[in-house]
Parts: sequence; structure tokens; C-alpha cells
Amino acid sequence: MDQQQVINILVIVTIIIEGSVSIGACLYAIPLCFIRRFHTPLNLLSLNVCVAEFICATYWGIFFTLNAFYPHILWTLQSCLSVRYLQHMVVSQVVYAFCMVSLNRLISMVYKNKALFRTKKWIAICVSAQWVFAALIPLPVIASNPIVIE
Repeated sequence: MDQQQVINILVIVTIIIEGSVSIGACLYAIPLCFIRRFHTPLNLLSLNVCVAEFICATYWGIFFTLNAFYPHILWTLQSCLSVRYLQHMVVSQVVYAFCMVSLNRLISMVYKNKALFRTKKWIAICVSAQWVFAALIPLPVIASNPIVIE
């Protein structure tokens, strides 16, 4: 086997793993969405993690496919900055989703007598802040000046 065949096998394995992660995130999210007794604030945070993980795994599966088999489509002068921005954003969404779960667990334990921190409205505010924050943090990537090597 030559080096290109090994790289292709590794890319295919990576794509299969990313697809499995996407399917697993969907399977975990289905009961959280459709069974009423699971509509608790903590499960809504778990649903947020599932959505972030699904988006991240789907993005990386598409990225590895395009990068390995269609690099001329992926790496153009017009798409380079947006690809880098999306890489930063989707990975940070997963990290911030886990941080949001941890932060909400901490707040609910420290302020256990405050009813606000156990409501779905508070969870919705936290999740929306997380998505906005993770979308704004990598914005300097777009303002950067790419170096074009020809």
C-alpha cells in the first residue's frame, strides 16, 4: 500500500466515525425532544450538547470528505476564511455547551433557593448566550489577512 491509499483509508474511517457520532447525537436527542417527562432544564442542556455535537460531527465529516477527495472545491480564495471561521465556531460550540452544563449545575447548587436558576427560561437564555458567544469569538478570523501561496 502506498501513502495515498493509507491516507484515503484513514479519511474514510474518520468519516465513518463522524457519521456515527452524528447518528448517536440524534438518537440521544430524540427521546429528549419527544417524551414529555424529559422536558426538564437539565435535559434541555443535554439537548443543547447533542445539537452542538451533531453540528460539529457533521461539519467535520463534510470537511474531511471535501478535503480528501475534492480539495479544489474546499480551498479557494473565497472560501478559505469562512472554512476557518466555521472550524473555530463548531468546535467551540461543543466546548461551550459542556461549559454551560457545568456552569448551570454549579449555579443551581450554589443558589439552590433561587427559583430562577431552575427554570426553562433561564436555560434558554444561557443556551442562546452560548451560541451567540461562540459565533462572535472566532470573528477575528474573518478579519485576518490570508497569505496566498501559489
